[in-house]
Amino acid sequence: MDRGSLLKIALAALVASVVAWAYTSGAYEEFDPATMRVWFQEAGAWGGLLFIAAYSLLQPFGVNGLVFLLSAPLIWNPTDAFLLNWIGTVGTGMFSFAGARFVARDWVQKRLPKRMRRFDDRLQSHGFRTVFLLRLIFYTAPTVQWALGTSRVSFMPFLTGTVLGVAPFTLMTTLLGVRVAAWIEEHPVATWPWDQLWPVLIAATVIIVAIGVVGLRMWRAKAVE
Repeated sequence: MDRGSLLKIALAALVASVVAWAYTSGAYEEFDPATMRVWFQEAGAWGGLLFIAAYSLLQPFGVNGLVFLLSAPLIWNPTDAFLLNWIGTVGTGMFSFAGARFVARDWVQKRLPKRMRRFDDRLQSHGFRTVFLLRLIFYTAPTVQWALGTSRVSFMPFLTGTVLGVAPFTLMTTLLGVRVAAWIEEHPVATWPWDQLWPVLIAATVIIVAIGVVGLRMWRAKAVE
């Protein structure tokens, strides 16, 4: 088993341990949306800035954007939640773009296969349209995030395509978050049957990571062939 697989297993074990600790220590009661809402609202504008910064900096490294998109309506009203989600989504795109362009663009461009070169040419000549369609379809998938930074697309077509392309899914997910927030208001987190839920959550985490490891190994094996 390679180092990457061991790292994923260790990560799954860590997540499972955190879930178990949250239940056994009673810490899960502190994660009630009502408590979170008070924390962020008392922080005022700093709460919104903290949310945007966390979303922008963590999503490119694998934290699922849905965590932020669905959390915002638990804290702010629907309009503010959408705006913060929208800004955070654009922010994570810009952070990925700047990081990839600064660190890896020259290296990638020198080694780009001919098949990918045609797509890169399209990004250079039809940047806005291509980025807009990529955002509509793939939203903020990390692979797309970093790939755009290493491409030859100009910044302004990238920015405008991202701002407009992510808006529909951001709005749809925020509205879903509003429904989730209303449901949680009626069924507070502290009242959930955690003694029944946490074993399921741990098992699900381990299974998902295991499937991911096996799938990645199969994909690598086919790529070598």
